[in-house]
Amino acid sequence: MKTQMTSRRPAQSLYPLHGRVMHYPWGGYACIPGLLGVRNDEKRPFAELWLGSHPQAPSEVEVEGGRIDLVELLRREGERILGSAVLARFGAGLPFLFKVLDAREMLSIQVHPSRAQSEAGCAAEESAGMPLTDPRRNYKDRNHKPEVHVALSEFWMLHGFRPLEEIADVLAGIPDFTGLSPWFPLHLLEVDEDPAGRAELLRRLYAFIMTMPQDEADRILGGLLAHLEPLYDAGSLHKSSPHYWAVKAARSFPLPEGHIDRGIFSIYLMNLVELQPGQGTFQGAGVPHAYLEGVNVELMANSDNVLRGGLTPKHVDVAELLKTIRFDDGRPEILTGVVAEGGERLYPAPVDDFLLSRIELEPRGVHASGSGHGPDILIALEGEASIRAEGEELALRRGDALLAAANSPWRLHSSSGALLYRATVPLI
Repeated sequence: MKTQMTSRRPAQSLYPLHGRVMHYPWGGYACIPGLLGVRNDEKRPFAELWLGSHPQAPSEVEVEGGRIDLVELLRREGERILGSAVLARFGAGLPFLFKVLDAREMLSIQVHPSRAQSEAGCAAEESAGMPLTDPRRNYKDRNHKPEVHVALSEFWMLHGFRPLEEIADVLAGIPDFTGLSPWFPLHLLEVDEDPAGRAELLRRLYAFIMTMPQDEADRILGGLLAHLEPLYDAGSLHKSSPHYWAVKAARSFPLPEGHIDRGIFSIYLMNLVELQPGQGTFQGAGVPHAYLEGVNVELMANSDNVLRGGLTPKHVDVAELLKTIRFDDGRPEILTGVVAEGGERLYPAPVDDFLLSRIELEPRGVHASGSGHGPDILIALEGEASIRAEGEELALRRGDALLAAANSPWRLHSSSGALLYRATVPLI
């Protein structure tokens, strides 16, 4: 990306941005390398592209004279780039982390804590002398981690607990599960539509599964998998069935000594969701979820706090997990976006840390930001566009990203059409 200065200014408004790639084992081989225009002949997994100022992997920005770390730029010029309101609310760093994510393999079943829980948990682990590098550590920072995402491809995930009536049907309809909780249907009739009663019943079931002896979990799941694996190998199981993901999970996450990951139970308890490009979901504090397969853009609070419930070789803290999960049952809300001006589609989330939007420019299309906006990160995913702000102009091609300073009006234009995603901070 080349900056074309049409007039001199005392300070930049637009900063070409270079993200950091995270090479987690579950990542895909082609999508992110293709987006960035790099070869990947050795098939190294490219899992996530991080755009932001997270201390684990901060982006770099182009400034006059070269590149510098985004954290350093915000330390020097935080108020001008973030705006006084954002700086006062969140401090001298971007309050969000923007990602492109490519899940070739399944990610862990997980929940994210609230801000209050993160503050208490982080303080307790620090008091216990646990270093940040300790694999048993649950809390890496004191922030919450709500997140919104939008699919860029066909995308499969688990999101929240299914309606209890469906769970009862699953427990009764799968022979290997019939002895799992014979008390569940009777108690479901007793609680009926009482939200508190339903939540307590779900908590009892989930706690029973997560704390049962490993040998018992192995016996139940082993019997189920013995029936399913021949069907999986024959190609008879479809991704729309939890059976498909159960077998895939068992093969992807074998435990030592032949044990079976009890997170497979959650595949049957949670909603299996298929998203098409442009659709997404929001994951608030305590909502269990797992990405199974596909490519998306993801925007979250600037945190790395995760509590895991299985399908992972990483640390699983059952007691902390049970304190965190929201035991609500029902269908997830599928986000399709709210149409705004200039080809922009907003994906609002009930938090003040971030706002995600999709900007689709038709040939010769134009989109203007207006004057009152927070710090923006934009990434071009298709086509070509140019962006102009107060005497500066940048060309944006596929894979290019930039940071736009707060309250500096910018204008996008595309001759041939383009698709971009925008992360910003809503000004309230």
